[in-house]
Amino acid sequence: MRRQFVAHASVRDKEQLRAAIERHLARHPLAADTAAGIVANWLPAHGCEDAAGQIEAALDELVEAGRLRRHRLPDGNFLYVANVER
Repeated sequence: MRRQFVAHASVRDKEQLRAAIERHLARHPLAADTAAGIVANWLPAHGCEDAAGQIEAALDELVEAGRLRRHRLPDGNFLYVANVER
């Protein structure tokens, strides 16, 4: 089932988005991508392809929780990777 995420998504929707990112990382522990790449490449397999409006908040929460690390790229975007030091 395709999930549609919007800027005012419910807490449950946000939790499902974070869980989809974590499921992807569990299957692909060396995965690394930008927010746009995560929406385009990681999330459709989990039914969350419409998550563009929520992705930044979800990624910020996962970084704050220590689940992801964020690295600034030369173009100003961020690269997100699993925090293997956890």
